[in-house]
Amino acid sequence: MKISKLVSGLFAALGSVLLAGSIVTSFAALSKPAKAVKPTQEANACAQSVLRALDDGDLSKVGEYLYGKPGLGLDREPATTEGKQLWDAYRDSITVTTDEYCCGEGTNIYQTAQVSAMDIAGTLSQLESRASGLLKQKLESAEDPAVLLDENGGVPQTLKDEICGQALTQAIADAKTVTTQITFQLIEQDGRWWAVPDQALLGILSGGLN
Repeated sequence: MKISKLVSGLFAALGSVLLAGSIVTSFAALSKPAKAVKPTQEANACAQSVLRALDDGDLSKVGEYLYGKPGLGLDREPATTEGKQLWDAYRDSITVTTDEYCCGEGTNIYQTAQVSAMDIAGTLSQLESRASGLLKQKLESAEDPAVLLDENGGVPQTLKDEICGQALTQAIADAKTVTTQITFQLIEQDGRWWAVPDQALLGILSGGLN
């Protein structure tokens, strides 16, 4: 059984997020501060706001603290019910752990944290085999399997949708999490502090699908 509709629906909502890899290149080109910078209360407040929004799964809020407010599409929603179910489960799974505030390294200020979240790619990879198993089980348990099939002996779309939904729910329930270390830079611009995300943070914002 194909699950292309479910996967494409999720990808459609995250399309612009998947451009994160190119955006990080532009961040790397930022000029360094002209003089040594020490962690300040304002820098710490910005870093904690980023981590708090991330821990809440509010990815669009995280985007508000990123330098330049890049268009990552974090406020978009998946086009399908299944895609929304998966994306909501991913956001709910995010947890952030950190033991320290910002720290200065030379002329730069950084915040480090560990982020755990659902392995979306791994979860998606299980869907087809789970759906196939569920369909086989349903047909074998039916008194007359032919009743479940269409006039051509194929699986009707309504049954495919039902099976895919069950497979997704199971996959989410059994999903594994991965832990990633993020280290983002804090910079001051026009009296406000901003976060410059590293590739690891951008990967989390895109669900690890980039």
